[in-house]
Amino acid sequence: MKIPDKTAYGILEKYGIELAGYAFARNLKEGETASKKLSFPIVLKIDSPEIIHKSDSGCVQVAFSEAEFSGKFKLLMKNAKKITKKINGVIMQERIDGKEMMIGSKIDEQFGPVMCFGIGGIFVEAMRDVSFRLVPLKRRDAMDMIKDSRAYDVLISRGKSDIEATVDTILAVSKLIEKEKIKELDINPLMVTENGAFAVDVRIIK
Repeated sequence: MKIPDKTAYGILEKYGIELAGYAFARNLKEGETASKKLSFPIVLKIDSPEIIHKSDSGCVQVAFSEAEFSGKFKLLMKNAKKITKKINGVIMQERIDGKEMMIGSKIDEQFGPVMCFGIGGIFVEAMRDVSFRLVPLKRRDAMDMIKDSRAYDVLISRGKSDIEATVDTILAVSKLIEKEKIKELDINPLMVTENGAFAVDVRIIK
């Protein structure tokens, strides 16, 4: 069962995983109040167990200013309600620019919990270039995990990347997987900048 996005974000925070600034709103009034604590542009994402491919269904919108916020929120809800009545609310998130990576985990029938790391964003399926390690991981394992995929070439090219923060995030996810009873986890993208690594989107299945 996929847990609500709001709950998934809370689990990441519990284990010290950095997140892009965000808030949760059940309706437009709550959204307008919460948006005043965030910096524009704000990405709006529906939180619903029935909507997996959010971008394809118009359930991700970007408000570039306060003047746009109400219209984008209403459009998001309208698009979501065409698909399902099961809507938890809306995740509102500050947009971060960086290099898109991904961290994933699943339960292997033979080996137990396994983690993967690689290039994230829309290129996950196209690249199919990820490295795998068994949980739990030590710091050296996490660094080797990064270097074993082409993601490392991206991180060390075209500007600085906070690789230490990326290692810290991988280790935090390893600890999370050990402690929490989850079947699958996907952080995609994990946005890596020169000043940190930030989880932007997360999916957790229990």
